[in-house]
Amino acid sequence: MKFWKRIFVYSMLLFLIIFNGAGVFIIENIHKRNLDTFIQTSLNEHNSMVGILYLNADSLQKFDIAETSYLKSWLDLIINKYIFNNNLEYNMVEVYNNDNKVIFSNLKIDVPSSRTEITESKNNEKSFIIRNIDNKHYLFISSSFKLHGNILKLLMAKDIEFIYRERTENYKLFLFLDVLVFTVLAIGMYLISKNITKPIAELSAVSKEVALGNYQKRVKFSKKKDELSSLSENFNIMIEATENTIEELKNLSDSKQRFIDSLTHELKTPLTSIIGYSDLLLKGNVSDEIKYKGLNYINSEAKRLENLSVTLLKLMLVKNDEMTFTSISLKDSVAKACKTLNYKLEEKNISLNLSVNHCYILADIQLIIVLIINLLDNAIKACKENGAIEIKSNHLSSGELVLTIKDNGIGIPNEALINIKEPFYRVDKGGESYKSGMGLGLSICEEVCKIHKISFNINSEVNEGTLVTLTFSKEACL
Repeated sequence: MKFWKRIFVYSMLLFLIIFNGAGVFIIENIHKRNLDTFIQTSLNEHNSMVGILYLNADSLQKFDIAETSYLKSWLDLIINKYIFNNNLEYNMVEVYNNDNKVIFSNLKIDVPSSRTEITESKNNEKSFIIRNIDNKHYLFISSSFKLHGNILKLLMAKDIEFIYRERTENYKLFLFLDVLVFTVLAIGMYLISKNITKPIAELSAVSKEVALGNYQKRVKFSKKKDELSSLSENFNIMIEATENTIEELKNLSDSKQRFIDSLTHELKTPLTSIIGYSDLLLKGNVSDEIKYKGLNYINSEAKRLENLSVTLLKLMLVKNDEMTFTSISLKDSVAKACKTLNYKLEEKNISLNLSVNHCYILADIQLIIVLIINLLDNAIKACKENGAIEIKSNHLSSGELVLTIKDNGIGIPNEALINIKEPFYRVDKGGESYKSGMGLGLSICEEVCKIHKISFNINSEVNEGTLVTLTFSKEACL
């Protein structure tokens, strides 16, 4: 059963139980109060009748009360003349002697033969019973009293069908109201349950779309800050995060594929040259000049493979080794890296401007030197003859340390900056390789920065130069 249907059904069931239960309780309570009030009033009337009989008992002194005919005549006179003319509602009355024989009766109904209200009547005690006779309800009140030494039993009967009829009418009215309110409530709850669960239905539909791979689908939610709106908003955030994760995995998969393709190419090219020249030399029928040229190619390509294997090994070590961080001088590390590459600077007559403060960081000194050497080497390769490179450091107000390496070289196209840090990725400009290396330098730099939690950013414009920014966290600065 759908959620909106469950809300609708459970709400209607709860209404039926509570509303009908309350209605029955109220009607029965009103009926009981009306009946109790009428019984109390009737008991008071019965007392009044007994009192009138006592007040007129003196007129019986000249008669023999044991004579039933005299007593009957007296009762007929007193009851019809004094009692019913004394603003008392007309009632059906019976009088019995101590032997339970009727002396006076004006009952107009057939009463069952079993009359416990007469046989069990006690002196000065009133009792009542309600009987259903011919589908009508009657109240019988009885009591015994002594009159000139004789015990008489007075019974008064009243028609109380109007009280039960009123209860029946109340039930009819309640049933009408019950159907009317139930109908209105059913329509209202249908609309409310459908409206409340509409975001859930939409959420379910969108989740199916997402399950089929449509990650651009989003759930519309209202600006109201309720639970369903929050759920829809969080669902959209989850879809977006899932979409980003899938995109990252796709990019990672593409990056791995490019790595494999590039590695295959890097291995295949020198191997092809080595195999080709070795086959040529094996034939033996070649000149010394060709032999020298072939051996030279084999040697250079073999060294290239050696450099490739060493660089790959470095990359693997950077990723897998556990490093020991110590306090090192950033200025000294930069100076050592510059000294290592000084011969390259002199070859191209590149001016180097150093402005690094005396500051200490928590890092692995060998990895930091490798990081700076790779970045400086890339800057030298990008610069033309008589170029310029600037290395400087700066402390931010937040406590972070920034080291920048800027050159005025040929720059990097914007479309290449996205993949520039991938292994074997190299930028070609004008048909010539931007870097003469294998494209692993920046990959190593990226891994070193990840280990040290250094923010590594590259900004560049073609023919304007490149700016590399390394931001050391506050925790790494000493």
